[in-house]
Amino acid sequence: MQNVSTQPFVNLIATRLGLRVRQQEDSALRHKLLKRVHALRLPSLDAYYRLLISDQSICAAEWQTLIEELTVNESYFFRDQGQFSLLRNHVLPELLQTKQHQSRYQKPTLRIWSAGCSTGEEAYSLAILLKELIPDEQTWNILLLGTDISELALEQAKRGIYNEWSFRSVNPELRKKYFRSHYQGWEVDPVIRSMVTFQAENLVQDYNLTAHPEIRDLDLIVCRNVFIYFDAKAIAQVLDRFHQVLVPNGYLMTGHTELHQQNLHHFQVQTFPESILYQRQTNAAIPLVSSSQLISNQASSHPINSAISRTDTTNSVRAVPTEPPTVNKAQLHVNTSTLISSPVALEDVSTLIDRKAYVEAIHKAKKLLVHQSSGFKLHYLMAEAYANLGDHQNAVQACHKALQLNPLAVEPIYLLAQIAQEQDDLERAKTLLKQVIYLAPSSVYAYFELGCLYEQQGNMAKAQRNWRSTLDRVKQLPQQATVDLRKNITAIDLQTAVEQKLKR
Repeated sequence: MQNVSTQPFVNLIATRLGLRVRQQEDSALRHKLLKRVHALRLPSLDAYYRLLISDQSICAAEWQTLIEELTVNESYFFRDQGQFSLLRNHVLPELLQTKQHQSRYQKPTLRIWSAGCSTGEEAYSLAILLKELIPDEQTWNILLLGTDISELALEQAKRGIYNEWSFRSVNPELRKKYFRSHYQGWEVDPVIRSMVTFQAENLVQDYNLTAHPEIRDLDLIVCRNVFIYFDAKAIAQVLDRFHQVLVPNGYLMTGHTELHQQNLHHFQVQTFPESILYQRQTNAAIPLVSSSQLISNQASSHPINSAISRTDTTNSVRAVPTEPPTVNKAQLHVNTSTLISSPVALEDVSTLIDRKAYVEAIHKAKKLLVHQSSGFKLHYLMAEAYANLGDHQNAVQACHKALQLNPLAVEPIYLLAQIAQEQDDLERAKTLLKQVIYLAPSSVYAYFELGCLYEQQGNMAKAQRNWRSTLDRVKQLPQQATVDLRKNITAIDLQTAVEQKLKR
């Protein structure tokens, strides 16, 4: 049984669920499969595979059990502070204003889908945003649908009871306003609960639009930290479905850089300092408006914005992972000659950054971009300079511009991870570091930083796992090789630091 290949299961899981099982996860997958084999008292993995592809009544139930083994249900309220600021201050006010204008003589309608909502925190966070923006929500026809493939996660979402860990980014005043104390933690206010509908949904398999009439004419789809688990084929399939069910000018919000290798010709990409949005293409895009045009209270004093406020620092940032991956430029659909400006000019900008002349570096880079508007390296160097000045908003914007030109480049993603850490957005930082590791497995310092983030959150098992991965890789490097240019850390320095952490 132990020698049977797991590849048929990998293919089947990708087809049925869209989930990507990478080579380094093979051992963990085998363990989970064998666990189910023993639980069902089957003779072999082959027998379990035949069960999963059969028409037996037990098949559907077993798939749901396997789904719970394979999926990660980790969420919390107002996860990703920047994206929720973008939703509250721009996206939702623009949609509400448009809907009010279109429905002058009847109840305006707003339809939102939280796809892959896990245990419900994201869907309820969206409901709270809407309640803040529309105090008289009963005068609207609002659909706020939360779906997930995990039935266990949906059961918790429907209960609406959460422990302290789900509120780690929430202002206590906001929690007091929209939640009630419960002996198991905190319970969602009945008004907020009534605004959300939950149902099971397989984004890959449940593709018949007529079978799901409520998933149509959507103004906004929020699908974050879902595609990082999907293979490319499944992502393309789901994007096609999203495009079908969005209204013209409707918005899709995903996790940061989750779509950087996808064909997005159906969508207009809109870049903001907080995130990237994808808008269903139409003849003319409707510009986003500020929330100040719709509501009288100022965003800066709003309890939600104070719950997701950002803090800037001026610590030096120079994000250069070890050995970025080799990229097949033919797959980028970009004229690679536009990615590189004059080597001498680029060296001048880089030298200014090394001398900490950040303002001068930005000024020179902007002058060069006037003549070379598509310079990947220039945008990235500007991002570095802005980050070193503590101007995170412009740094993030420059990173996104660089990624639009070279979607497989790890340097901007790594810099975004550093900025997220400085803004105390640890979940976003972890997601970005994982993307760096996926694109450049030799980025040893990314493993180390990911372990430190898990340590900061109290998850020592995952912290140690990442540190051991760091140690395995750093031992293969020359001792004096530089693994982090920002702090001039060598391989032997990092090895010593990791060994000390593991010893503790």
